[in-house]
Amino acid sequence: MKIAVLGDLLYDCFIWADRLPRKGETVTGFKNGFFAGGKGGNQAVQAARLGAEVHMIGKVGQDDRGRFLVESLEREGIHTEYVFRDPAVDTGTDCVMIDGKGDNLIIVAPLANDKITAEEIRRAAPLIESADILLSQLQINEEAITEALKIAKAAGVCTVLNPAPAREMPGEYYQLADYLTPNETEAEFFTGCYQADYEPEIWKQKVIETFRKKGVRNLIVTLGAEGALYAGEKESYQIPPFQVEAVDTTAAGDAFNAAFCIRLAQGASVDEAARYGNAAGAMTAAAYGSLPSMPTKEALELFLVQSRSDL
Repeated sequence: MKIAVLGDLLYDCFIWADRLPRKGETVTGFKNGFFAGGKGGNQAVQAARLGAEVHMIGKVGQDDRGRFLVESLEREGIHTEYVFRDPAVDTGTDCVMIDGKGDNLIIVAPLANDKITAEEIRRAAPLIESADILLSQLQINEEAITEALKIAKAAGVCTVLNPAPAREMPGEYYQLADYLTPNETEAEFFTGCYQADYEPEIWKQKVIETFRKKGVRNLIVTLGAEGALYAGEKESYQIPPFQVEAVDTTAAGDAFNAAFCIRLAQGASVDEAARYGNAAGAMTAAAYGSLPSMPTKEALELFLVQSRSDL
């Protein structure tokens, strides 16, 4: 199976503490780490670890951090011929603070990620057209996302759009994406329906109805410890979670999206693909760091057996 991942590449700076600081406060941490990351990079790595042929489309600067990111991808077996290097801009960076419950605060400086162009995406068209799935997010240049989705759509390639981080996006994305995969916070942003205003089941229906009106054919809302919610054109149902002790939820959604795409590319049902995604997300949340926490195919299969999953 061949997965094309269009997305951001970031140099991650992580620090863990018992709690997150308040405004103007300094908190002493107990662990730190520096990793290759970004939602696009995370999703590419997870897909590769689960056995896919993965091609990354993105942009970094011609600096040490950019070389580190590209080399990290290549060590995972990911093809990087369409990771463009820009000498005029720095590689994207983010700072992640995580508390004892696994919750986080993140500041991102996209930098080179904002500079990828539609022309560069057109250079990658042969890759996109030959892929089983195109997976993208929103942390890169909008014109690049639009061009890639249109190329994939014209070629009949399945498109999965993870609308993260939440920001205004063109209305056509709702129709260009075969699957839209927001988390619950992103679902609130795009629908204007907030959980605090509704009972849980009513909120879910409001979200589903709003996305359907926007033209979304297949919606999957990841709900953290509650699993995921799927809504197609005619049906909707909850997909149960896997119970773990979360210590770092930073890349759990990325793991979900990559694993979901793997199963889709293998011809699995949406339900089976989402359960596989839930398992990958749970394993990732139960370990520290983005890339270090993402499971291999063998580890995930063992986790599923131990969880007595029916996959």
